[in-house]
Amino acid sequence: MAITMEKNRAENLPPDIQLEIERTWRLGETAPLITTNPERMGGAPVIGIERLPVASLLSHLIAGYTVEEFIEAFDTDRERVYAILEKIKEALEAVWLAEPVDY
Repeated sequence: MAITMEKNRAENLPPDIQLEIERTWRLGETAPLITTNPERMGGAPVIGIERLPVASLLSHLIAGYTVEEFIEAFDTDRERVYAILEKIKEALEAVWLAEPVDY
């Protein structure tokens, strides 16, 4: 993951930058699966704290790419991607995305 790579390079940086990288790394490890912030990515739901919209994952799957191809292309965490797909499935099962009809 890119955050891990940056953390490994931090040892040659000034202490304040090292602290910011460490803080970001910890935040990435503990962030909810899907987050949104009106000041990042226009408020679009993203994977954790990455600047990777969840809609990109769905768009790639709809276009015929595999989950593994998505993970490789965006260098993102495999377990997190599968957990997000599970969360979307649970939302569908909870009828969160369905509209009631009377027919």
